[in-house]
Amino acid sequence: MGENAKHTAIPTGIVLAAGNNERFKRHYGPQFVKQGLEINGQSLIVRILEQLETLGCQHLLIVVGEHAQAIQELINDQYAGKATLEFIPNTMVERGNGYSLHLGLKKLSDYVESMPTPSESEQPSRRFCHLVMSDHVYDAAFVAQVQDYVQAGNYPSTLFVDPHIQQIFDLDDATKVLHEEGKLQELGKTLTHYNALDTGWFILDAQMLDISSALTKHQRQFGVSSVIDAYQKHLRFHCESIDQGRWQDVDNPAMFEAATKLFS
Repeated sequence: MGENAKHTAIPTGIVLAAGNNERFKRHYGPQFVKQGLEINGQSLIVRILEQLETLGCQHLLIVVGEHAQAIQELINDQYAGKATLEFIPNTMVERGNGYSLHLGLKKLSDYVESMPTPSESEQPSRRFCHLVMSDHVYDAAFVAQVQDYVQAGNYPSTLFVDPHIQQIFDLDDATKVLHEEGKLQELGKTLTHYNALDTGWFILDAQMLDISSALTKHQRQFGVSSVIDAYQKHLRFHCESIDQGRWQDVDNPAMFEAATKLFS
């Protein structure tokens, strides 16, 4: 990678924030919005929006569900960045986060088509977007490695993976990844043979929309992992190891406590 001309920064980020937060609701009630949880005085979702902006994202697509109004108010109150924000409603969150991704990819396609004709150097990066989850926490070293990877140019669709399996807080809940020399082979929570973990940060080509559209027609419920798995059967999908950066998924109160300790 990087042997030809470098790409410009990827201008768009998709943030999935439509989950029902079921494991937090059991502890804090039905109106609880976990994206508002704070690490070092900053909410989870605003933290990730600001990190995407530091990577050069000028347009942020935020897919929201049951707590759409609360999340939008939170972001409007706390986010002081310059990127444009667009909130995409998912009224069928029961279909899974793969459907949320599909909605984000559709909006990305519309956005790219509406933009002025790009220069030759800009054109490759416009085909791609960052994809992140609103309840994941990353440190500056992690984001710096993503930045270095993008700046090297000539990237395919990519999942950033963690090879430090024994350092994960809750291995049973983690999405496992099997790759061979960076080429994705399999991913899923129930894999028994794997060599890395899914960190929840992706770079996706717009061609992913064709895959998500097909799954939308044939599956009532599907996850992001299902979209990625279907894509890699037809097109190259790369796994990039994060060697120095730290990250933590926040799926339940115990995970949030672990994240607070890790990032404080």
